[in-house]
Amino acid sequence: MKKCKMAVIGLGFIGGLHARIIAEADNAELVAIADLNKALADEYAEKYNCAVYTDYKEMLEKEDIDAVDICVPEDFHVQTAVDVANAKKDFLIEKPLAKTLEGCLAIKKAADDNKVRMMVAQVCKFDPRYVELKESIRRGDLGEISAMSFKRGNPVSTANRLQGKVSFFYYLGIHDIEMMVDYNMPAKPVKVYAQASNKKNGHMNGDLDAAFVIVNFDNGAVGNVHICWAYPDNSAMGIWSIAEVTGTKGFGMVDVRNQGLEIMTDEAESYPDTLLWPEYYGKIQGGLKEEIVHFADATMNGTPYAVDTECCIRGVAIAEAALKSIETGEPVELSL
Repeated sequence: MKKCKMAVIGLGFIGGLHARIIAEADNAELVAIADLNKALADEYAEKYNCAVYTDYKEMLEKEDIDAVDICVPEDFHVQTAVDVANAKKDFLIEKPLAKTLEGCLAIKKAADDNKVRMMVAQVCKFDPRYVELKESIRRGDLGEISAMSFKRGNPVSTANRLQGKVSFFYYLGIHDIEMMVDYNMPAKPVKVYAQASNKKNGHMNGDLDAAFVIVNFDNGAVGNVHICWAYPDNSAMGIWSIAEVTGTKGFGMVDVRNQGLEIMTDEAESYPDTLLWPEYYGKIQGGLKEEIVHFADATMNGTPYAVDTECCIRGVAIAEAALKSIETGEPVELSL
């Protein structure tokens, strides 16, 4: 089996996981990494025996790679992705694709113009619970979709760590917004109305506590997304997300909280992740691994990627419209 030669740009928390998974994968090879923090990059390069750069453009010019894994902060997605596309490299890019609809379209145009393929890294689309609900919808088990409701929560420590640098719409809520769009494809979102509060996190660059987003689709379905990262730090939350889909023939629900595992000690109670990126037998397993292995395999074989780019673009359009709706207090019309 020919391995997919990959490079990673950006070695933050998620980029570090991506680099490790590529290095551990049977169908991929970590050829190079790039990060502005040279000490951090050197550490990863020594650990995984790969080339290291502080300038990703230099890496793109010098290294023989099949694909690039883009894990830089959201503010730098557009320029980085366009540069990678112009270098004629297929790429995997962390969610969200961009922070604006305009940015998403610029990335897609660069990929199309250069005839390269791209996939957004959306780990929920490799979570068997969310995937099985999607398959049930696609089979017609639930009939025609009428209503959808999603929720995702985090303790306030997440907001405190990020200090308003990124909206929770892009850090947390984009998972659920894009799953809502995916479940209802090919219907398009046409109107977004959102309300939010900021009593707990407002001191951090105007950060929000919670938001409720209502989305109308052109097939008559309505969706709601509730995002909150103001729960107490002592909450034994782990990953907390809920998805409900009501159709004319049935109802489906994903409820992710304790995931079947609870650990209690004298100091704390916790619900460790068992499906997204747990580590056991010395390797990272779960949905994140499946996502990257799938990307490498599809890239080398020319088969379709599991994540629909158009779905991700529509998700960003909803998040952008929700922020505008919160600011103006009015619904926002979408034209996609």
